[in-house]
Amino acid sequence: MADVELNGGGTAISSTPATAQSTNPLSRKLNKILETRLDNDKDMVEALRALSAFFTENSLRSRRNLRGDIERRSLSINEEFVGIFKKVREELESINEDVQAMSCCCQDMTSRLKAAKEQTHDLIVKTTKLQSEKKLSTGKNAASFS
Repeated sequence: MADVELNGGGTAISSTPATAQSTNPLSRKLNKILETRLDNDKDMVEALRALSAFFTENSLRSRRNLRGDIERRSLSINEEFVGIFKKVREELESINEDVQAMSCCCQDMTSRLKAAKEQTHDLIVKTTKLQSEKKLSTGKNAASFS
């Protein structure tokens, strides 16, 4: 198999044995890159598409600035992400405050209902007792008229 060798900035193809090829780290890296199938690597294809959206000019200057451009773009995306999550957090805090207020209202209503039940309990017991006495007395009156 032929190797790719770098000769002072130029490339040349030579036919060196496979053992020399496996010891040269640059050759291994180049072969690994050349052997990758981009069609099957969906992440790589997606990354290249995203890169082509803002890396339009292939010049020395743009290649040198590529890392900075990617970092600025990443920072911008992260700042936008933080801004959106800040709004979400604020909304969740607002919802939490509303739920807390509703909980306080429910507790207040529960305590009022318990107080009303305690106040009316004696009245209900007396009313029930009087109704049963009335039934007994009307039952006795009906029996005495017969």
